[in-house]
Amino acid sequence: MKKIGVLFGVIVIIGIALYFILAQPKLEADLLGTGEDKKVILVTLENTGFRDIQLLDIHVNGTEKPDIVKLQVNKTGKGFAITDTFDDPGYEFMDYDSIAIEPEKVVNKNKEEIVSVYALTIKHSVEVHSLTVSYKYLGKEFEEIARID
Repeated sequence: MKKIGVLFGVIVIIGIALYFILAQPKLEADLLGTGEDKKVILVTLENTGFRDIQLLDIHVNGTEKPDIVKLQVNKTGKGFAITDTFDDPGYEFMDYDSIAIEPEKVVNKNKEEIVSVYALTIKHSVEVHSLTVSYKYLGKEFEEIARID
């Protein structure tokens, strides 16, 4: 009888742990800056989990597909560019679905801590009021909404 109680306790603990791992969204999206007309926005992305996040889809103002979405990765502390031409020298713009968003801090083979900071640059034909980021974390899909107003 004790074995059944212990087994039940272990199953409950595993269930609670899985709930906290999978039920809590791990991506934070915060507005960093906008162009004067709010047609170009820069939103930082932060992975607060312990595994990579894969971006799936980006929408603005509810369900509209933005004209252009590019991802910037900053490992040097240089900062990000707010641009609508995506050709600023010294900054690299890539497709948002081409790389995974790593956790905040990653320790490499040499025991060095690397902090990668990510930002989405979005250009749209009308003023942007909200941004919806769909992503996958540990095989489960989530959405993060950032208000621009």
